[in-house]
Amino acid sequence: MKRRAGFTLIELMVCVVIAALLATIALPAWRSVMIRAQRDDARTALYALATAQERYRLLHGHYAAAAAPAPPAGLGLGLSAKGWYALRIESADATAFSAAARPAPGSPQGADEQCRVLTLDQAGRRGSAPAAPAVCWR
Repeated sequence: MKRRAGFTLIELMVCVVIAALLATIALPAWRSVMIRAQRDDARTALYALATAQERYRLLHGHYAAAAAPAPPAGLGLGLSAKGWYALRIESADATAFSAAARPAPGSPQGADEQCRVLTLDQAGRRGSAPAAPAVCWR
């Protein structure tokens, strides 16, 4: 009796099915980890915006009312460094400001259901919605 080298079609199909099952289990978990990791882009951008606000206040005597336009009308910070979050100043006056980061249109962070909005104010108070800051700012 002769022995053949190689695989049968059934053996190859079993391998393909196993690979597909592993992929359907692993991909959603991987995507969830990536979304959580990419929140760092928003946190970093909000801290940069807060630093820029303090510089702006030193020069002009009040906080900037807009993030996107270039100085002196704003801070020149419309998007986060990687472009995943759009930055916006929610409120600003001579003594206080509140800034928010939301997923930019078309960004992969649009799938982040836990932390749709991250906020930071002049006192360094961190906020988020709909999840608690302890979840979004870790």
